[in-house]
Amino acid sequence: KDGLPALATSSTEKAEGYIGGNGTDKQGATPATEEDYIFVSNLPFTVEEADVRTFFKGVRLVHWLKDKRGKFKGRAILLFSSKEASASALERSGQLLQDRAISVTVAKPELLKDGLPALADGGKKISRRPEGAQQRHITAKPEGCNVIFVSGVSKHIEDKHMEELFKDCGEISEIRWIFDRNTGNFKQCGCVEFVNEDSVDLAMEKAGEYVLGNPIRMNYAKPKGRR
Repeated sequence: KDGLPALATSSTEKAEGYIGGNGTDKQGATPATEEDYIFVSNLPFTVEEADVRTFFKGVRLVHWLKDKRGKFKGRAILLFSSKEASASALERSGQLLQDRAISVTVAKPELLKDGLPALADGGKKISRRPEGAQQRHITAKPEGCNVIFVSGVSKHIEDKHMEELFKDCGEISEIRWIFDRNTGNFKQCGCVEFVNEDSVDLAMEKAGEYVLGNPIRMNYAKPKGRR
């Protein structure tokens, strides 16, 4: 009904009489629409449902996104009691929840591959960093630098996501992802090499922007062949 999939409910939701299947509660509340679902990422791993309900007003349901092992991924889909509450939540994107700047976007409730929600803007997974947000500990730019080091990326990152992020910075010559030499596990970091040195300065301006729900950290890297 309503084309909305069931969301796993928490114990609090059950106690309050909510159900997640069709976006209605037992008291016959108005059915939920896609605009009422909000995707929140970069949540602290210590966050609890009470924290979310205190931070956001009018939360009706909380659905934690977890990996295949049941580990919390720092992301959640929230259902709000009204469009006004949803709009108010969107305005809190970039604000701190337990010392972490969270990202808040409109989300479709359908879950895609690996448990990632489809964003309402057609699947684009890049959002602007909070206004005034700055990245710390950026090193001095090495002479002749045409490479940036990116870290804190999602484990689901692909070359196409970097190409989309840096599409207006200049031509990319190579993207190299870094893996642990012993285990082969992805270390969620890599290097992006540009054809022109000037492209690096443009790319560094995007430090802190969100890709696949993660704020990307960037730094200058020494060109290949230099130590």
